[in-house]
Amino acid sequence: MKGIRLIKLRKQWLTICLLGCFVLFAGHAQASVNLPLHHWTYEAIDRLVAMGLVDDGMTVTKPYSRKQAARYVARALDHLDSSEASMENRQALADPLLERLVGEFRPELADLGAVSSTPGASGSWFRYGGRAQLEVDAFSVGHGGSGLGVRFRENRGGEYYANGEQVQSDFRGWFEIGDHISIVAQPKYITNPHVLGQGATNNVHNAYMRELNFKLSAANIAFEIGRGTQWWGPGYRGSLLLTDQAFPTDMVKLGSEEPFRLPWALRDLGEWKINSFLTQLERDRDSPRAKVFGLRVGYLPTSWLELGIARLTQFDGRAFPSQSFPKTVFKAYGNAPNALGANDVNEQVMIDFKARIPHADYLIPFPSGMQIYGEIGSEDKWSKFPLSTTAAVLGGIYIPQLFSGDSMDLRFEYADTDWGRRMTGDRHSAGWYNNATYVSGMRYRGQPLGHWVGTDGIDYFLRATRHFRDDLQLGVTWDHSLRGRNNPVSEKKQEVGMDVTWWMTKQLQLTVAYTYQHIENPGQITGINPFQETFQSGLVSNNNFIWTNLAFEF
Repeated sequence: MKGIRLIKLRKQWLTICLLGCFVLFAGHAQASVNLPLHHWTYEAIDRLVAMGLVDDGMTVTKPYSRKQAARYVARALDHLDSSEASMENRQALADPLLERLVGEFRPELADLGAVSSTPGASGSWFRYGGRAQLEVDAFSVGHGGSGLGVRFRENRGGEYYANGEQVQSDFRGWFEIGDHISIVAQPKYITNPHVLGQGATNNVHNAYMRELNFKLSAANIAFEIGRGTQWWGPGYRGSLLLTDQAFPTDMVKLGSEEPFRLPWALRDLGEWKINSFLTQLERDRDSPRAKVFGLRVGYLPTSWLELGIARLTQFDGRAFPSQSFPKTVFKAYGNAPNALGANDVNEQVMIDFKARIPHADYLIPFPSGMQIYGEIGSEDKWSKFPLSTTAAVLGGIYIPQLFSGDSMDLRFEYADTDWGRRMTGDRHSAGWYNNATYVSGMRYRGQPLGHWVGTDGIDYFLRATRHFRDDLQLGVTWDHSLRGRNNPVSEKKQEVGMDVTWWMTKQLQLTVAYTYQHIENPGQITGINPFQETFQSGLVSNNNFIWTNLAFEF
């Protein structure tokens, strides 16, 4: 198993530390480890935010820390104690969610004074925890268009479905030292190396380190170095710029640990959150070891609206030795699109929003209101206003409670990386995640850094969940996607799935899931240097996936 390749910290990295000037005045924030992406608490907290039970919740940028999640839970507890919260919603939905969240974050909530502490659990200078997972899979992948019998698995850190049975296990351990240091390690083992991809993606190790990072926190500034994943944007099924679709990257991160307010007279403008990172991509690409710098600014002007703007800049690499950080990034930010000369950079920019709309008779009939969210992005800078030539969009509607006194929710989400080609007169195709200079594109080990649907794709997604008991949840999903639409042959997929989650105890969780896919003209990555994907005309793949996951957390 190869060790983690960490980016060397050079003098040029000190420049990004200037971002700390924007968060120094935000007050003291204790060190706290990040929650892993797709942890069950994200959905629970997002649901409380959509119901209006969490005031001033900034949940778009992930991961966020356990301490930040605990603050949101504490706000929900306070809100339920007020006369504004309806007893019907409390009994049907909020109480079971909060009971489980309180059990998860009791040490952090005790430090905040929101709940009573377990003897010896609060105020310690050394805190620790862990999550052990065992997954048993049975995958059947149709061989049409994929002679290797593999199919990528959306938002799973570079993993694939592969024919046969396999076992996956990992342990994510963490500890915190005092108020400033936290460390996370997550080794993982998979019995079938094909689940990690093969051929062009070149990642076939059974055992590897999925996450390993060190965080130093002081005065609300968080500095991290190591391997991990990020998710920028309000999308649930995907996001345009950053998700965990690709294999986890080794990076350096700097940003605010928690949301903050500007000082003095600017304090009433609302809350802010700043995140940035610098990563170095793999060797096997057209420009080996190219770098990507990302910057995101989140803004909460009012309790029901969260806004954000994010930007990725790809530069450097052995093919472009004249480029360096931060000089190239500063030039790219200050110049017009594609104005750096022969050694151009590859950029993506996105603006996004998430808004809560309260219940209104006849207009918004849902008892807890609804939430709408969206992203619009451009491959390179906006060359035309208001609609970029290379625009991509994502939008969604989330209803946290369909019926009064019931726990069923409903989400619909739409993503389109082919939107600019169809909606503008320029007919610009093959833009998203591709680039003429960095021809392997904004990808890592063959997978896009952003939405799994990839270049020139459209995705429709529907999901509903319901708690049949406080400890038993059923989820049903439907997905329809089109990939590579500008190609002579493109992929069309229909997917349905069902999952059941049982919280056996406060620490033990069991999930059983089944997914069926019908794919016409399935795609296969045939090269990443430069990137190339082919779609097999006239072939059909019928895939059946069964997986079980047992997680123990302490």
